[in-house]
Amino acid sequence: MISASKEGHFTKFEEKSDPINEDTSLTVKLEACGICGSDLGNIFGDSTKPTEKIGHEISGTIVSKGKNINNFDVGDRIFVHHHASCDECYFCKHGNQTMCEQFVDSLEPCGLSEKFLVPTWILKKDAIIKIPDSMTFEEAALIEPLACCVRALKKISISNNDSVVIFGAGSIGAMHGMLAKFFGIKQIYFIDPNETKLDFIEKNNIGIPLRLNPEQIQKMILEKTNNRGVDLVIIATSNMTIIKEAINLVRKGGTILLFGEPNKDAKIDLDFSKVYSKEISIIPTYAASMDDVNQAFDLINKKQVNVEQLITHQFPLSELNQALQQAQSGKNSMKVVIRPDQ
Repeated sequence: MISASKEGHFTKFEEKSDPINEDTSLTVKLEACGICGSDLGNIFGDSTKPTEKIGHEISGTIVSKGKNINNFDVGDRIFVHHHASCDECYFCKHGNQTMCEQFVDSLEPCGLSEKFLVPTWILKKDAIIKIPDSMTFEEAALIEPLACCVRALKKISISNNDSVVIFGAGSIGAMHGMLAKFFGIKQIYFIDPNETKLDFIEKNNIGIPLRLNPEQIQKMILEKTNNRGVDLVIIATSNMTIIKEAINLVRKGGTILLFGEPNKDAKIDLDFSKVYSKEISIIPTYAASMDDVNQAFDLINKKQVNVEQLITHQFPLSELNQALQQAQSGKNSMKVVIRPDQ
């Protein structure tokens, strides 16, 4: 089989033997894998959490199983969460499951392989979901990024008629917008230099794109919020300098949610007197627990959040580098998904 691995600012393919089951593991054939911003950070940038494993937004079909596996069968269509926390350590007991020492990539060799091994730990922690025939593999692959957005919004308090500005109108920003609407937020604004992405947001009624300069945006936001500012700002991009603009847009006592992964050692010059005097909460968020994954699965399964509309490009695994270039450029694309070669 072929498997992708990182090589500088590109990926390379390696021929590897098919994974061999242990008694308590599964072998899965890849059916769909989304290209995540963190994958792009690992390949093209300087990731905060570097890894050699590429691909973690995964769905597939079980092709073989260990003799001690009783709750899954060959042929089952599944979503696989590549992380699993122990639920017993200090961090897990304080609700910080994504900080658990066991919360590490554990698929072998990685998600972007023709086949991959789901080890005992993932199975033990129930980090696999059988997906119904009514759910496409592409939809199932997007359970993971949606779950990350679910976790982010669960960290804050949301009320009906709240307002939000989302920096970044890519697939993650769009998911935040769809969730914000589902959870009752009425005013949803998007800021992004990419006109294609803003057009997508507007066409699909996910939110209101703001095609203005920062001073004009601030004036408009104040007019729309009784001179308060928005309740929430979500930074769904890796550009952390946006925090300065976010501080000017968020209301007193409001929240800035740091979702986008900054580059390693990212630094900004920030006037913390504004943060202090306005009592602004700045909350980072990373990855998703299985509770978040299960909630995301339900949202997609019940058609309450339409993630499939985000998929604009699909590439076979053998064209992975072209897919990565497409996702990196953001040209005329929202979400890029890898499918198996035919």
